[in-house]
Amino acid sequence: STITERDPSGRLQPPHVDDELGQLARAFNAVLERLATALNGQRQFMADASHELRTPVSVVRTTAQVTLSREARSESEYREAIGIVEEQSTRLKRLVDAMFLLARAEARGLPLIPEPLYIDDLVAECARASQVLADTRQVTIRARGDSEVPFSGDDTLLKQLIGNLLDNAIRHARPQGAVAVDVHRNDGNGRIAIRVSDDGAGIPTEHRDRIFDRFARFDSHSDGAGL
Repeated sequence: STITERDPSGRLQPPHVDDELGQLARAFNAVLERLATALNGQRQFMADASHELRTPVSVVRTTAQVTLSREARSESEYREAIGIVEEQSTRLKRLVDAMFLLARAEARGLPLIPEPLYIDDLVAECARASQVLADTRQVTIRARGDSEVPFSGDDTLLKQLIGNLLDNAIRHARPQGAVAVDVHRNDGNGRIAIRVSDDGAGIPTEHRDRIFDRFARFDSHSDGAGL
């Protein structure tokens, strides 16, 4: 079989599958399978990323073309056009920043800076910071669970993790609803569980297997990118 970077689907076909060469061929085919999965994942990521980036770029370009199609426009028209460009450029920046962070993390180029901290204090701090967004939807955030839970981790990345979860929960909670974030320590195995929950509709059963897929979004009104 022909195996190339464009088509990695070819596999070895040994004449005797039970001898040493057959065992070697099966092991080699398993490696090829993993490489093909990774390559197809990268291709899908590039296709999805291009699709996500195309819309804001198109909106910015069209807005500029329409605005410049006449020699003069009113101040309000210019301000409206600049507002559209600013909104779409902000969306582009969020996308690019998220993609860059993901690429660095997968290439193990994202250095972790662990330091001793109390995870319950960090969670409470994130909850206070997220209350500003929650207030706009009249959503209440409750931080509960164990106290004085020591942990060694990267303060900045942990805050980003908890902040993202809280932001998502607030946006999907019922108006005037509630979001809860719980910290629990299991002294038996040394693990710490952090659970963020909201009282919204939740993720439909048929979509739950895809929640960690890149660019997966199940709400047409979401302003996120699924990253």
